Amino acid sequence: MSVYLLLFMLLAAGALLEWFRPQYGKKGYLVCWTAVTACLCLRYGQGVDYVTYHGLYETIPPVIDLSQGYVCGFYPEIGWRLLCAAFKAVHVPFWVFAMILGFAEMCLVHRFLQKYVPAKTAGLFMFYPVLFLSYLVSGLRQGLAMCIFLGVLVPLYLERKWILYILGVLVATSLHKVGYAWLLLPAVSYLPVWLMPVLAGGAFAGGLLLRLQAVQEFLLSYFPSYHLQQFLQAGEISYFACAERLISTTAILALYWWVAKRDRQTSETEDALLKAYLCGTCFYLLMCGNSYYASRYCAVFKILECAVLLILLQKRDTIVNFAAAFFLGLTILMGIKNLNAVIRQAIYYDPAVVKVWNLPYVSVFQKSKIYQYYPYEEWLEEIYNRNIEDQKLWMIQE
Repeated sequence: MSVYLLLFMLLAAGALLEWFRPQYGKKGYLVCWTAVTACLCLRYGQGVDYVTYHGLYETIPPVIDLSQGYVCGFYPEIGWRLLCAAFKAVHVPFWVFAMILGFAEMCLVHRFLQKYVPAKTAGLFMFYPVLFLSYLVSGLRQGLAMCIFLGVLVPLYLERKWILYILGVLVATSLHKVGYAWLLLPAVSYLPVWLMPVLAGGAFAGGLLLRLQAVQEFLLSYFPSYHLQQFLQAGEISYFACAERLISTTAILALYWWVAKRDRQTSETEDALLKAYLCGTCFYLLMCGNSYYASRYCAVFKILECAVLLILLQKRDTIVNFAAAFFLGLTILMGIKNLNAVIRQAIYYDPAVVKVWNLPYVSVFQKSKIYQYYPYEEWLEEIYNRNIEDQKLWMIQE
């Protein structure tokens, strides 16, 4: 059976054990966190963009000339280039770099879970479909930026330390530009909770308007940029993702209002996390016409769902138990969907042969196994040759 599926089943079992036998929660979490971390750190050649990042890593010079004005130019962002250069300066191979990166990401996730998620194993379980499969395994730059958001920026956001928060966002943005969306949270934190669903409705209406050809042509006539054209005209709407986002947001809002009515109050942390989560919903609904951009820019807000939900589920009653069962089923559905997405997006797998239950796992201890699926070295050389000229432009000449 696939390691990825076994890991998902382990997390589901750990979440159920934590719910029904909370006295075993700490031990169960330690086992699950260790298993997830080992799976992430010891993988080799897997993930949609693993070989792409390996190729970029090899082209990045260990000493970068920042005096030539290339801080904002070329791909990838400067923070990622400098991070890679630092490791290359001490001759760290890429697979070790990826291993260290994975461990750092899981430590940041642990910090977030420890501070804000009452049921930590359940939090890991809810992380698995979106954060782990989509970004930690595949999107190395965005995965690291998202973990910095969770482990560092969320505490600053909740404590309203705005100067440090903005500086942290800029650091994360130097790794991946999705971080620019997080600059809205200081303003969002001062809005009342009731206003966020209203803004979500307005965002949905705006998203539908952006689907109209006349609106697209009008915007492009005034802002003829490549990224705007790609966003407006090159993408497609994912009806499944929109439905899932609307259903999960509605369910969490209903649970929030139920808990607020039952307890006659909610904490500042609950309110702040809920507003950040709903900010992501607004973003997604506004960008829903292009599922690629919508998912990229809104994923980290979606991940906050686990903290909001699990805080609301602490005091159990009939409604809470029903909500827990609903989100258990929804997470299982999203996990299976995203495991299938891994197979489809990694073009080196034959979908007629590779299924969710036999999705292969290649570790650093058996690197040669990757050649059973695709010519790793050939792809690496192709990516290297495609990027080497750009990298030379900001290399200090000896």
